[in-house]
Amino acid sequence: MTLKHAGLSGAFALAAMTALSSGALAQDPIKIGVIAPFDTPPGEGLINAAEMAAEDINAEGGIDGREVELIIRNDEYEADVGVSAYQRLALRDEVDVVIGTASSGVSMAITDHMARYKVPFISTGAASLQLSEKVADDYDRYKYWFRVMHTTNNIADSVGDWAVNFLNAELGLNKAAILAENALWTDGLLPRIKGHLDEADIEVVAEEYFDLDTRDYRPIISRIEDAGAEFILDFSSHVDGSTYVRQWGQLEGPIMGGLNASGTSSRFWEDTEGGALGHADLIQGGYRVDLTPNTIEWFDRYVEAYEVSPDYTTGYTYDAMHIVKAAIEEAGSTDPDAFVEAMEATDHTGVAGRWVFDENHDPLFGPDYRVMGMTQWQEGGERAVVWPESIKTEEFQVLPWQE
Repeated sequence: MTLKHAGLSGAFALAAMTALSSGALAQDPIKIGVIAPFDTPPGEGLINAAEMAAEDINAEGGIDGREVELIIRNDEYEADVGVSAYQRLALRDEVDVVIGTASSGVSMAITDHMARYKVPFISTGAASLQLSEKVADDYDRYKYWFRVMHTTNNIADSVGDWAVNFLNAELGLNKAAILAENALWTDGLLPRIKGHLDEADIEVVAEEYFDLDTRDYRPIISRIEDAGAEFILDFSSHVDGSTYVRQWGQLEGPIMGGLNASGTSSRFWEDTEGGALGHADLIQGGYRVDLTPNTIEWFDRYVEAYEVSPDYTTGYTYDAMHIVKAAIEEAGSTDPDAFVEAMEATDHTGVAGRWVFDENHDPLFGPDYRVMGMTQWQEGGERAVVWPESIKTEEFQVLPWQE
C-alpha cells in the first residue's frame, strides 16, 4: 500500500516492494482520499481503519488488480480546513474517491465543493440528516455523496428504545434530563429523542446544553440533580466526553447514558479515572459482539494491531473502503457517474452491519441491516452489552447511589 499522510511516516520502499511482488503496480493505483481530525480518537480510529482496510484489500490483489493508495489530510474539526483538504485531494492529488470526516458541519461544507468537482465523497463520521436532504432536494448535484454511518434518527431511535423500554418500562424511571453539546448533529437529534420520551409520558425535567470549550460540568450536573432527574441522556461527539463523565462519577449523579463518542474507546476508563463506572453508551461503528458474522474477528485484529479498541468512526470507515472497492469493480471504472450507479446497488455485509442505501443515499437501519445497542462500563473497566436482548451479554448494573 502506498500511503501519503502529513504527520505519518509511510514505509514507501516496503510498500512498493510488496506491491511489485504481487503485481499490484501493473496499473496506476486507485487513489482514495481520507479526511479526518488528526490527534483525536475519532480521527485516529478513522485513519487506522482506512489503513487496515487498504492493507487487506491490497493483500487480496487490490481493486481490479490495482493498488489502493491512501492520501490522508487533516480537517482539524473546522469546516474551512475540511473544504481545503477536499479541494487539495480533488484537484492536486487527483483522488478517485474521498471518505471520512468526523463532523456533520465539516461534511456539510464539503458537499457544495463535491457537487462542483464531482469527486465522490463518503461520510463515515457525520450523522446530520441535512446531508441526505441535499440529495433529496437536488439529486443531480449531490448524488456523489453517500453515508456509511448512522444518522441522527438512528441515534434517537436506539437511545429512545433503551430509555423507554428499559429505563422506564423495566426500572420505572420517568423523569429525564438531557445533557448535550451545541452542534449541528444534536440540533437534528433532540426533537426526535424528546418525541420518544413524550410518547412514553416520560417528563423531561431539565435540558442542559454546553459549548465545546466547557471544562467544568459540575454546576450543570448539580442543576440536573436539583431538578429531580432520575436519569440523564447525554450526547457528545466533538468534546472530550471523559471530562463530564469523570465529574458525573465524582458527584455520584443519576443513571447516565446516551451517545458519548469518547466512550467508545477502551481509553475511556483510564481517561475518566474509573469515573465511567455505570455509564452507558451507544454501540457505534463496531463492538466485540456479533453485529455481523465478521465483527468479532475484525475487532480482535484491530485491537491487536493498534492496542486500542475501535472508535465510532472505525467500523464505518473500514466498511466504506470495501464498499468503494466493490462499487469500482462493479462499475468497471472510476468514472463518477458509473461509480454512483454501482454504489446505489450496494448490498454489502461488513463489520458494522449490512449496507444497503435508500434513495437519499442513507443506509437502511433496523434488525435486518444494522443494530445499535447499549454498552455499560462495569467493574474493573470492562464493558458489557446491556441492551437490546438480541445482543445482550450482561445485565445492566445500577450503582448503589442510584438505587
